[in-house]
Amino acid sequence: MALIPVDNLKAGMVLEKDLIAFNGRFLLPSGSTLTEKHIQTMKIWGVAEVTVTEDHDEDLPLEAPAEISQEIMARAEVLLARLFVTKPEGSPMKEMYEVALHRTASALLRKELPEFAPPLPAQKAPGQAHEKEGVLTPADLVSREVRLASLPDVYYRIMEVINSARSSASQIAETVSSDTSLLTRLLKLVNSAFYGFPSKIETVSRAVAIIGTKELSTLALGIAAVQYFTDISPEYIDMKNFWRHSIACGVYARLLASEKIGVSEERLFVAGLLHDIGKLILIRQIPRQARQALEYASAKRISLAAAEREVLGFDHAQLGAALLREWKIPSSLETIVRFHHSPHASQSVLEATLLSAANSLAIAALQGRSGTPVVPEISSSLWKETGVPAAVFSAVVLQGDRQITDISSSFLGAGR
Repeated sequence: MALIPVDNLKAGMVLEKDLIAFNGRFLLPSGSTLTEKHIQTMKIWGVAEVTVTEDHDEDLPLEAPAEISQEIMARAEVLLARLFVTKPEGSPMKEMYEVALHRTASALLRKELPEFAPPLPAQKAPGQAHEKEGVLTPADLVSREVRLASLPDVYYRIMEVINSARSSASQIAETVSSDTSLLTRLLKLVNSAFYGFPSKIETVSRAVAIIGTKELSTLALGIAAVQYFTDISPEYIDMKNFWRHSIACGVYARLLASEKIGVSEERLFVAGLLHDIGKLILIRQIPRQARQALEYASAKRISLAAAEREVLGFDHAQLGAALLREWKIPSSLETIVRFHHSPHASQSVLEATLLSAANSLAIAALQGRSGTPVVPEISSSLWKETGVPAAVFSAVVLQGDRQITDISSSFLGAGR
């Protein structure tokens, strides 16, 4: 075992211990064979030194990761022409493209063919009677939605805790513990690589003490809201891929938020988790028009949000925000979701821009599928105003991998 300064690390060295960043975040598990990307990530996240094994033969070259040939890189670039309308030249989209290129090439090296856009349903979704009533608005659809299904009771109890100025740790612990499903998923989240705590947290009261009442309430709120969407037909959408994209968006948003002092990481995670719920309302309420928007986006090679505005007169971000408003979700969350495709118009430009970038990054990193055929553009000027270097994208994706896998397999439960 040897403690090595990060500047002296070489590709092929093997970690002796789990690698934890200065802020307590889990980066890499013990036993990982380091690559140049890993070393670059450590530098970005401020890691000074790491412990590596000494059981390799010093006279033999260290085992290096498989190299990606120029032929595979060329094939990856051809495939990426589907995701990017043009090859980006400037930051942050150039960094986004590099992430997508590396992910696509790595998939090809494993002899996997990335599927960037979800296949459309084999048959056109049958129109519902109320689709013949004329022009629909987000308010119309939300009104119908809330009449069809109701939120779990625990949701409203969590809202009471959040809205009470005198809410305490014991109140949130009692509220969460009253719902077994919520309790199980929340503790799985807290004990996952999402937080990377060194010892297991077995009670909500302990989680509250470490994370905080408001933060844990926000996480519980997001989980409860996700449980609302349990009856979406697989005929119209692959829910496993939908939630994986949403989870990835939330994880990336949280990691980007950690770069900014004063931005709630938990709020950004939940905003990412819920950012596309408007799409589920469209599929459940007006599947025929939802399909038309998908077809239009594919034909015109534009984002799904832009296609929805052309076909419907509004997009899923507006619709999702309208539902959150009906649920009386804290306005800060509603605003981020509402403007994640148009952050320049938001009063919370920073948070909306971070979520917008996280959404595009999740698509570029091939995490699930969101329905959009291209990676939505991130404004260079808006991104510059965040003060977050675009070079952090590759580090965020690398760090997020295990978190996304952990949450996807346990946090959302079977069948998600």
